[in-house]
Amino acid sequence: MQGVLSVGVIGTGGIAQSHINAIKDLENIRLVAVMDIDPKRAEETAVKYGAEAYNQLEDLLTNPDIQAVHVCTPHSFHANQVVSAAEADKHVMVEKPMALTVADCDRMIDACDRSNKILMAGQVMRHYPVNLRIRQLIADGTIGRVGHLMRRRFSYFDPSQRGNNYQKWYLDLEIGGVCVLYCFGPHEYDILPWYLDSPVVEVYATGTESTKLYQGQKDSYTTIMTHQNGAVSVLSQSVVCHTGAHDQYIIGSQGSIMSTSQKLILNGKEVLVEGSASDGMKEQIREFANCCLTNQKPDANGRSVRHTMAVIEAAKCSAERKEPVQMSEFEPANR
Repeated sequence: MQGVLSVGVIGTGGIAQSHINAIKDLENIRLVAVMDIDPKRAEETAVKYGAEAYNQLEDLLTNPDIQAVHVCTPHSFHANQVVSAAEADKHVMVEKPMALTVADCDRMIDACDRSNKILMAGQVMRHYPVNLRIRQLIADGTIGRVGHLMRRRFSYFDPSQRGNNYQKWYLDLEIGGVCVLYCFGPHEYDILPWYLDSPVVEVYATGTESTKLYQGQKDSYTTIMTHQNGAVSVLSQSVVCHTGAHDQYIIGSQGSIMSTSQKLILNGKEVLVEGSASDGMKEQIREFANCCLTNQKPDANGRSVRHTMAVIEAAKCSAERKEPVQMSEFEPANR
């Protein structure tokens, strides 16, 4: 054993509960405290898991027993909370989206660099067994040189009808950002360059405001991305489609792959993959704890996921400008 990482979880909503449930089943990490601005929710969660309850972030961050924090709050709070945690000498795992702007991502990265702390973003789909197998198949050249990837994620997501008023912030552009891009998009825009191990260099996107539910923001997007290695990926998303879909097709010079989160079909034949997507949360938190304990860089580190958020910002800009956008526009000024 390399030790056990002591953590605090900021937020007690649904995603925070997923983190906490994974933490309790792991041997290299333990929950010390939870924080929520709602005292009742903080106390209920703390009692349930045997932790200490806080209502102010500053109070949690001054607890010397806490080595790291999980930031599981609404999107617009991520950047400031990560910076505060780094300045308090804590390692940080932040839920997706890393932030709502690339500028905020840079603030987060700089703060963790200055404090010499680990920054990891919750890109849980990198830990799905099917996705790990696909990435390995591509790296091994099993389907030759990949030329085209087509991915879609369609669902009907109505935050106003989910039984909890706090979830209505998903419809607030200032707090949640464009929902289809910043709630679901961080997974989808992240996985495509990750499969290829090749960053995006050009983005061309268009979107529509299809329903009154998401009035004031586009609820469906299609984005064409050109990668550095020449491959083209196409991502279509909607949060107002009553028939769901979450699948993809990857076409190479010597074969093709079709997959869902649980199934992989290689050249027309199903390939059995051990493990389940449901293990993803536990595995990413295990990685985070190991990295903090051994001072190693996680796969979904700040700079890696900064690229994901830059591609999303580029897609948003492309749809507004109605023209392709070069990723060079989003490179940090000091690089």
